[in-house]
Amino acid sequence: MKASAGEVYTVYNKYLERYTACQVAYIAPPDTVSKQSWAVILSLDWVGDAPLTAEELPHLRPLYKDFMYWPRALHLLRVPVEIPPQYTLVGILPSFTDEPCHSYGGWDDGYEVYLQMRWQAIPEERRRAFKVAMESDGETEIGGIPVKVSSHRVIDKYTPFDSALELEALPCLSQIICEQWHPDLLEFLRGNPFIHELTLLNHGQRALDLRGTSVGKLMLDMTGLRELWLDEETEQLLFQNEGLDDCTIHAPEGSSGLTIQFIGEYRPHLELPGLRGLHGIRLKDFDLSGLPAAHPHLKELRLWGAPGNLGHFSAVAQFRELTDLSTFDLFGFGAEDIPTPEQMPSLSWFWMTSLPEDAAKAAKRLWKGKPGMDLRITKPRKSEWLAQNLDNPFRGWDGAEHIPAASAKKAAGQYRKTRTQLMKLADQPGEDAQTQALEDVAAYTQTFNRMGFIETEERDEIYMALCGILEALPDGTLQKDALLEKFEQLRDF
Repeated sequence: MKASAGEVYTVYNKYLERYTACQVAYIAPPDTVSKQSWAVILSLDWVGDAPLTAEELPHLRPLYKDFMYWPRALHLLRVPVEIPPQYTLVGILPSFTDEPCHSYGGWDDGYEVYLQMRWQAIPEERRRAFKVAMESDGETEIGGIPVKVSSHRVIDKYTPFDSALELEALPCLSQIICEQWHPDLLEFLRGNPFIHELTLLNHGQRALDLRGTSVGKLMLDMTGLRELWLDEETEQLLFQNEGLDDCTIHAPEGSSGLTIQFIGEYRPHLELPGLRGLHGIRLKDFDLSGLPAAHPHLKELRLWGAPGNLGHFSAVAQFRELTDLSTFDLFGFGAEDIPTPEQMPSLSWFWMTSLPEDAAKAAKRLWKGKPGMDLRITKPRKSEWLAQNLDNPFRGWDGAEHIPAASAKKAAGQYRKTRTQLMKLADQPGEDAQTQALEDVAAYTQTFNRMGFIETEERDEIYMALCGILEALPDGTLQKDALLEKFEQLRDF
């Protein structure tokens, strides 16, 4: 069914666990983004325990979005004209607005409505102070250091504070990064509804209780931690250290709103049966066989290789409720391991990048054409490519749309040549070893100077590839700092 101007729909909001509503403000014509027409939907300032009824239509008003740093404005979004099945038509009202809309997306999952409703639950006086501070040009002092009143973020390494209560001088603070423990930090967090992001490193705690805070995104060093209590607003827990943790994690409501990101290795947390999402980065060898039993209600699984191998990838088919699945730079599985639509009926977002060729073909064959599926299977790799590129930091350039194939090949070749030469010089140093190493680094740098497509991401990859070579060299053989300095002097990208 296609949307029409003025229609009002109600939908269940999984974040609020209540119903919300929206109106199709108008139908926009095709534009440079799509040859199809758009439905511009307007969120409405209504929430209920049951779906909206026709009797309530006359009392509806538009929802204005102004949470946190957003300026006050109507919440509008351009979406496809086809109505998703979870939206229920309630009736028709004269459109509340014909204001232009330049934001694009899918039919809203309700997250921003949830954030706005949560914002509106904060006492108005505190919200007003937040907005005033946001626009302020004034300064205050934290730990004797001048800090702008409008600061959004504080890092204790650069703005050292003894007491976390000093941070009350920053009314619109929303992010704190701590590289040491502050005894009154939890007291401050429980009294501040705006701190949404928290990083805790080197905290030395065996137990942490974040209940009663508003931390939605927690970046946490798990070293030595044995017990962790999360608040009901915590949506993301990102482990900051590699290796297996030994911590029991307590999450409200069976962890149904929580996503965990780990590095390299993961110990299944059986105490989180309702875990919503699991993200793995820098994976080298990862086995999926124990995950479905530990997290049977998982909705989202994203795995990134270093690159690496996935063991028992076929076990992913046991995640019957999974909606989002993606892998990147991961191998060790084949066509027979790709799940079928019958095995994973809820899957609607399926992306795999840089994977075995036979698995890529199977994924396209099995899933192409499934209604409502966002399918993207790219960079299939032959076995010969794997043999040549698993140690190539520029493997991501191969197949990238904006990078010529010849440049990707040249980058990989220059990396291998530079690494071989520097390792040889370090292994058998002579009187002119440093001079020769400087020439090798110069040749490395000039290769990339001649490439015209390099921007921020590629620049970082070139730098990190050289750092990786230097880190692999034995200490005391070559002057690594001088080699990096040579790179910085010569590069023009």
